[in-house]
Amino acid sequence: MGGRRRLTGPVIALALTAGALGCSGVVFAAGPTLTARAAVIMDAATGEVLWERNASEPLPPASTTKVMTAIVALESGRLDDSFRVSANAAETPPSKINLRAGERVQLRSLLYALLLNSANDAAEVIAEGVAGSEEQFAALMNARAHQLGASTAHFVNPHGLTAPGHVASALDLATIFRHALQQPLLREILETRETRVPIESASTFWVSLHSHNRLLTGYQYPVIGKTGYTRPARRCFVGAATHDDREIIIALLGATDLWGDAKRLFAQGFGAGPERPPTVMARAVPHRRMVRQAQVVPARAEGDAEAPAEAHADSAAAQYTVQIGPFATRRAATASRGRLAHRGYTALLTGRTLRLGSFSNRSRAERLAARLQSTGYHATVVALR
Repeated sequence: MGGRRRLTGPVIALALTAGALGCSGVVFAAGPTLTARAAVIMDAATGEVLWERNASEPLPPASTTKVMTAIVALESGRLDDSFRVSANAAETPPSKINLRAGERVQLRSLLYALLLNSANDAAEVIAEGVAGSEEQFAALMNARAHQLGASTAHFVNPHGLTAPGHVASALDLATIFRHALQQPLLREILETRETRVPIESASTFWVSLHSHNRLLTGYQYPVIGKTGYTRPARRCFVGAATHDDREIIIALLGATDLWGDAKRLFAQGFGAGPERPPTVMARAVPHRRMVRQAQVVPARAEGDAEAPAEAHADSAAAQYTVQIGPFATRRAATASRGRLAHRGYTALLTGRTLRLGSFSNRSRAERLAARLQSTGYHATVVALR
C-alpha cells in the first residue's frame, strides 16, 4: 500500500474513524483498496492532488497514451484536413477500425476513432499526417507533455503499444487529462457513446464507433475518460466525473479490476461512502447503415501489440517473421521464451529458435526486431517465402 498520500477531507475522517475503533493494535491505511499498481485523485479545477498511491512511478500507460495524441492533434489546427492512410498505418495491430492503404480520413473523424474505439491505425494516421512520421510525432507529444507539467512521461508512439521507454505516471496522466478537459471538442468526443464517421475511398462509406468506457452511462456519476490495456501494462484508465458542481480526475495504472478500482477512487474523491445503486440511463440506438465494422478484439487483447497481430504466423499474407536464436539448447530457448512471455511477447518455439510475428511488410518486422535488439536479444528478420 506504499506511496505518498496527501490526506484531505474524507480521507482524514476515515483515518480518524479507524484510529478511534482501536482494532487490537491493527493499523488501517487510509484510502481505498485497489488492484492498481499506481493511482491518483486530482481536483480538476485546481490541479491539487487529493490522494495518491505510487502516483509518480513511470509505468506503461497502454492506450491512455491516446489522450496526449489527441491533444497534439487538436492543437495542430488541422481538424478539417483529410489524411491519407499509409500501408504502415493500415498494418498497425488491433484495436483498429480496419483502415486500408489509400483511404483518406478527416482528422476530426480520426479523433473520434482514436478516443472511442481506441483505434491504433487511426493513431498512426494522425501521427504521420500531423508530423510526417511516428518518431517526429512522439517528439511533439513529449515536448507538449512536459510543457503541461507531465515531467516523467516519455512517449515512443501515438497509440501506447508496448515499446521500451514508453512510460507515464498516474500523475502525468491526470495532469494531461486536466488539460484535455479544457478542450471542448475532446470533452464532446469523450461524452459520445456511439457515432459514425465517414471514410473516403472510391466512394464515401461510414464506420460505426463505440466507446470502451463502461462508466459513461449506468453509473452514479457519468464518467468521461480513456481506457487502455496491454499485457505488460495491465488495465489502465484516466477519466473525470462531476458531482455537486465539483469535478475530479482519477488515473490508475496496472489494475486487474479496472472498473472496481475506478468506482472506489470516485467514491473516495467525492466522499460518497458505500456506492449507491447505479442510475440507468438511456442508450442511443445505433444507426443501422454502415459498410464496415471496426475490428472486434477481445477486451483482454485491446491495444496489445503482441497478442492479436505479432504473435501468430498463420496469415496467408505473411512474408516475414522475427527470429531469435538458435540457442545452444532447446532448454535455453524455452527459458528465453518464458522471459519474453513475461514481457508480453508470444514466441513460437521451433527447435532451438524462437519466432515472433507474421508480417506482410518487412519494415514492420524490422521494427519489432529493433525493439527486441534494444533489450539485449539478437533478433533477425527472416523471409517466410
